Amino acid sequence: MKTLTLRTQSPFAEAFTGAPLAILTRQQDADPVAVLSFELSTAQDGWYHLLPAGRFSAKDGRPNDVPGGQWFLDATTAAELIARNASLANDRPVDYEHQTRNSEKNGQPAPAAGWFNSSELQWRDGSGLWIKPRWTKRAQAFIDDKEYRYLSAVFPYESATGKPLWLHSVALTNDPGLDGLHPLASLKAGDLPAPATRHPEKLMDPTLQAMLKALGFNVADDAKPEDMPKRDDVMAALKTVQDKAATADTLATQVATLKASDPSAKPDPAQYVPIAALTELQSQLAVLKAGADASELESLITDARKDGRLLPSMEGWAKDLGEKDMAALKAYLAKAAPLAALKSTQTQDKAPPAKTGEDGLTPEELEAAKLTGKTPKEYAALKAALD
Repeated sequence: MKTLTLRTQSPFAEAFTGAPLAILTRQQDADPVAVLSFELSTAQDGWYHLLPAGRFSAKDGRPNDVPGGQWFLDATTAAELIARNASLANDRPVDYEHQTRNSEKNGQPAPAAGWFNSSELQWRDGSGLWIKPRWTKRAQAFIDDKEYRYLSAVFPYESATGKPLWLHSVALTNDPGLDGLHPLASLKAGDLPAPATRHPEKLMDPTLQAMLKALGFNVADDAKPEDMPKRDDVMAALKTVQDKAATADTLATQVATLKASDPSAKPDPAQYVPIAALTELQSQLAVLKAGADASELESLITDARKDGRLLPSMEGWAKDLGEKDMAALKAYLAKAAPLAALKSTQTQDKAPPAKTGEDGLTPEELEAAKLTGKTPKEYAALKAALD
């Protein structure tokens, strides 16, 4: 089988010069390249199915130089292909009918229909290699009007294994070389057909789905194994269920004990007090507390009045405050500064001495002097001598 030499400045591409080149459209001549085009559809997100997973071949029987007559693509091969494309400096083209390759032969221009790079290639398990081209306005119009319906991949491959090495380019074509994939659909289509797949997607085990739903996880009916919640979240949910079960067991035991008890049995007097006795005791305690509070309040006000922390006009206010909030009154008195002037005029709760008359004698002393036949002056002198 002949090989196609690629004209490129990439050292990577030079490393694969001489590898057979698969061009996935039909060929009518003896060109030594494979022709494989797929009719593809998009899920309205811009991604198109480009190459199938597993082993595949063209409708005309190619590849003829690979044992078994099939190319082969799996996740590992796709990852290597994408990595090799990532080493290329320039975007790769999507053209029309592979004109990029044919322009040197027919002398016609080779306009691009779109462009792609390694970030716009994606492997999907059970499906294959997908591509998300950046279409030109002209190409998008062709797709919208269904004037082009197929994508065709061009890639070098290993003759010994049939594994694609990297993706050289892609073309829009209407002459597919492969069957089994889906039509190229406009991104603006509102009623895209559901894409058929060669291998049904693997769904999450139904029993596991039911268990997760019972634990409170929101699991869709079409959930896949990769949609499994995080292990720590599942373990936390299980622990919550276990804790609730333990609490339920304890409550059930308590209920059973109550049901088994004799409703006619008299309470143990050593363990219980009659309600009437308890109520009376609470009333007595309330009276005692009120008395103690009143005594404490009176003492606080008296002391504050003595040392000048309370004015006489404030006594009523202090009493009202103490009856409502003893702590607030104590806090006020603790911060109040004694007034020296008030303190010096206080009698310290002693009755002031009676007014004195002649020679400093009280009315009582003057009467005593008269009864004893002494003058006030003589009585005062006698009193002074006795003191």
